[in-house]
Amino acid sequence: MKDRTMGIIGVLVSLFLLFSLRGKVFKAKAFPVALLIVLAILSILLIFDKKKKAYEFKSLDKVLLYYLLFFVYIAVMPYIGFIISTTCFMCLFIIMSKYDINKVMALVLSLLTALITWFIFSHLFGISLPEILF
Repeated sequence: MKDRTMGIIGVLVSLFLLFSLRGKVFKAKAFPVALLIVLAILSILLIFDKKKKAYEFKSLDKVLLYYLLFFVYIAVMPYIGFIISTTCFMCLFIIMSKYDINKVMALVLSLLTALITWFIFSHLFGISLPEILF
């Protein structure tokens, strides 16, 4: 029931925000519109999802460890740069989550994700991300 409620809220929020962008210039609203459409589609999928698998944390220690990993990631990013910190963060997160994936593949996926994200932000959007200080 919670998923259905969150899905309905997601659809309503995305429709409201899409409606509020109707008078803006195309360049200014292109990216937000794309994200809002993705949000609406995912919210609709959440509403009609048949698989209702509940996930419960087995221990609070693991949740606190994820939070600690996230805060360390944020703290070290200005010093070691976006690509290195994001690769380390994602790789450690995947390994700690015990997904059925070997460590080399986790490292490769993390590095590719960081590089693609860096390329999109720096070259397509013109937004500079933190770089190595040395």
